[in-house]
Amino acid sequence: MSDRNYAAFISYSHTDRRWARWLHRAIETYQLPEALGREREAHTPASSSLTPVFLDREELSSGSNLADAVRTALVHSRTLIVVCSPAAAASRWVDQEIREFKLLRRGDRILCLIVAGEPDAIIRNFPAALECFPPSLRFEISNGELTDRPAAEPLAADVRAGADARGDAKLKIIAGMLGVPLDELRQRDHVRRQRRLALIGTVASVGCVLLAALAAYAWVARNEAVSQRRLAEQKSLTAERTTGFLVSLFKVSDPGEARGNSITAREILDRGATQIDASLRDEPRVRAELLEMLGKVYTGLGLYTPAARLLGQARAIPDQSPVAQVGQTISFGELEFQRGNDQRADQLLGEAEHQLAVVPDAGMSSRARLWLARGQVAAKLEHDADAERYLRQALQSAQWAADAELKARALAGLGMTAFYAGDMNAAQRWYDQALAERIRISGEFHPETSESLNALGSIAYMRGDRRAAEHYFLRSLVVDRKVLGPTHTSVAVTMNNVGRLRLERRDFPGARDILDAALALFRANRTEVHDETIFTLSNLGLAELGLGRSREAEALMSQALQAAVADKQRLHGPILGDLADLDCRRGRYRLALARLDEARPIVATRYADDPWRAAQIDNVRAGCLTELKQYAEAATLMVASLPVILKKWPPNTLFGHDALERAVRLYTRTGDAARAAAYRAQLQEK
Repeated sequence: MSDRNYAAFISYSHTDRRWARWLHRAIETYQLPEALGREREAHTPASSSLTPVFLDREELSSGSNLADAVRTALVHSRTLIVVCSPAAAASRWVDQEIREFKLLRRGDRILCLIVAGEPDAIIRNFPAALECFPPSLRFEISNGELTDRPAAEPLAADVRAGADARGDAKLKIIAGMLGVPLDELRQRDHVRRQRRLALIGTVASVGCVLLAALAAYAWVARNEAVSQRRLAEQKSLTAERTTGFLVSLFKVSDPGEARGNSITAREILDRGATQIDASLRDEPRVRAELLEMLGKVYTGLGLYTPAARLLGQARAIPDQSPVAQVGQTISFGELEFQRGNDQRADQLLGEAEHQLAVVPDAGMSSRARLWLARGQVAAKLEHDADAERYLRQALQSAQWAADAELKARALAGLGMTAFYAGDMNAAQRWYDQALAERIRISGEFHPETSESLNALGSIAYMRGDRRAAEHYFLRSLVVDRKVLGPTHTSVAVTMNNVGRLRLERRDFPGARDILDAALALFRANRTEVHDETIFTLSNLGLAELGLGRSREAEALMSQALQAAVADKQRLHGPILGDLADLDCRRGRYRLALARLDEARPIVATRYADDPWRAAQIDNVRAGCLTELKQYAEAATLMVASLPVILKKWPPNTLFGHDALERAVRLYTRTGDAARAAAYRAQLQEK
């Protein structure tokens, strides 16, 4: 619900979502070296990270129109990164985003990540179906239209088989964003890594001792199992729980978020893997179990190559129990899914499913884990019916196994599946259950609690229930304040969104209180021309106007207008319209009309997909003309604008209510009693 400045905008086809998410995480979590060897270009950030990066719904505020929000993000993005594949080349949305970015005269700020297909396929004698560059990337744009003139080839990283490794591709993209030579960035990155490695040697040694102790413990437990079967079963359960704990301890929810800790963990894991191989050769089953455990940890940290090696070693150990083999196959399938090899993941998980069919003593947690992984892969492959079926099986198995963690994840997965399918009722039911389960096992103050609350808030807003949306966002705000601290700017963004919800339902005192607090936080951490500050100033001005405090409203709106003009911010037009409305209410009709003359073309251009914005300008003009007794022109504008506004905003909302009041005044003064009464009746509806 507010505009932001982005380091980059990632454009991609739904088929390539896994690659887009990987790139998003890789960029946002990359820590810039302290010195890059030369002056950065003007478009590069001054901070030590490249954030934020826009990635579709993850960046949209709850009140945003999708197409409008995407266009806004493009305007406020320094770089466009296109995930290139045949699916992207065929996507009209990807092509439109490239075209919009080129129209902003930023064609030289487009970077590519090739994940499949062939660039310039026809020219290079490949089948046309393999083309991975969208048309607007391959050809120049003139006057908003595609020409037949080839465009300059963009800088591209290539993660196809036999091309760039993931780490090299990441550095190539980041070097392009920063405008620095790749070799220089790679050298600085290497120097930083060596310094960190020197500092973590002691920690790595401690980790090796811990892993050695774990191996010794497992070895003792297995030996005792030979002589005491009952005790062995108990120890096996204990070992399984211990392994799960260690995996969760090392694993990060987002491999890119590991940052410096990923290096520390890798050093520990590399030494631990060597220790296991050297000291447990006489205990193959224990070695296989620990190798699988370490492979899962590597997978969680995004270290896929060593993970594949360790899991391969575990699977190659002979004479293992069928249950262990099933677990290793599932782990390998999860790894391939994380690597983006969806077909291979689907194949491995199908193999695990066949193994489970002949292993009656496999636990329900293993089955729940398999179905959850199969559901995730099916969702990625856009097999929606299969995804829902697998996730339901995962939920059922998790319930039978009393595995609360898998149950919570399955519930959230079902909620997400329903949300993207457009079934808001089902999405709300699943997310309600996921939230309750997450709070039960992790408490209110947990990142996934906030994620479920935000999802429920978005569902409520899309269904037009602004009070419910506010309830969820306020709960999320409490969690974020606890996790991020009360003065964090992200907290201020959420406060501004809550204030906007209150404003839309005409709760002016409640809106003013929270918006005033949000503005104080923004002013302490942002400049006056920052997008979030401008948006909050504008909202607070509307709240003061609703409370009848015209002078305070005018001061705030004037500050917002000045900042919007200086920043070339898209709220320029709507703020002019709000000031014109204020001028008209204070009897400054000519000034109001002059502002509306200026605002109308700005709004028509910048809000082409939001027709109510232009209708709002026309409706305010109708109100001013009514006061000037120019009734014929006012009536023409009223007839055209009022239905458009009411289609978007009901009578009990800010804009719907004000538009109806203008209509009542117009038709009362022109003697059209029937129309005046009809619109007055709408105003009285609750």
